[in-house]
Amino acid sequence: TELADWLCQTDVPVYLTIDLDCLDPSAFPGTGTPEAGGVSFLQLLGAIRTVTKANIIGADVNELAPMLDQSGVSTATACKVLRELLLALEK
Repeated sequence: TELADWLCQTDVPVYLTIDLDCLDPSAFPGTGTPEAGGVSFLQLLGAIRTVTKANIIGADVNELAPMLDQSGVSTATACKVLRELLLALEK
């Protein structure tokens, strides 16, 4: 949060990239680079809500590989992350 606090205080323009492969494979198996011991959805959501207090001028969400997850849970999770990002950016 130190970095987020600094970014908010300085109002420097920030481009935010969310790599979904940071999520634990139990929550997000549909990626080419699964990260064992990755963060939970709620941890990622908390990070998004913290960072979006800064001066976000652009953002992207990546690392979804739906063909690697036949259940569709990864696609649903990616959509939820994007929705939460847009809501947080609305401020």
